[in-house]
Order: sequence, then C-alpha cells, then structure tokens
Amino acid sequence: MSTPRNRACWRASVAAVLLGPLAALAQGLSDEPERGRALYLLNGCHICHGTVGQGGERSGAPKLAPEPYPYDAFRALVRTPREAMPRFDLKYVSEEQLRLIHRFLASIPPGPAAKDIPALR
Repeated sequence: MSTPRNRACWRASVAAVLLGPLAALAQGLSDEPERGRALYLLNGCHICHGTVGQGGERSGAPKLAPEPYPYDAFRALVRTPREAMPRFDLKYVSEEQLRLIHRFLASIPPGPAAKDIPALR
C-alpha cells in the first residue's frame, strides 16, 4: 500500500540517485551558500520544498526561505520530522551538511513586495 510517507521516501531516494553528481560539486565549491544549495538539491529537499525553499503548493511542504526557522528548530524538524517528511539522520546528512543547507536557505533574499511589481499595481 502506498502512503504519503512511502512516496516521499521514494522521491527522495530517486532524487539522490539522479543528482549523485552534485555530491562531488558540493565538495568542490568554496562558497558556503552554494555548497548548501548543491546539498539541498542532492538530498531532494527541492522536491517538496521548491528550488528556493518557497514551499510546496501541491505537497503542502512548508516554506523554508526566506527567513528559515532558527537553526535548532530546523535541525529538529530534519532529524525528527512529523507527518510525511522522511527523516534525515546523521548517516544521510552530516551536521556540517545540515548547517550548509541552512546557510543556503538563510542566504535567499525575500522577493519584492506586491506594491513594487508593476503588473500587480
């Protein structure tokens, strides 16, 4: 029987296999937010949370950026998630990698206010 948790785990696993070459890229980058971005993609976070942490419209995954949760809360949610999110313990994502992912999310600037977008005026 397929459950939301099984589907989420399957999607994350497939993404990790397809994005395997990003692991080498993540190691070679010197800029921490860029390394975090590569790790974010490598671990399949973008599948549910969007490529820039905007949240998942269809998946219901929360928005992670801009202004991500404080690191300790972010860490707790990744290590011991609720509902359908797969758990990423130390054997999948090291503490350093998790900090780099958080730094990537914290580096994403907020978008413009609606009043500053000509098409929305």
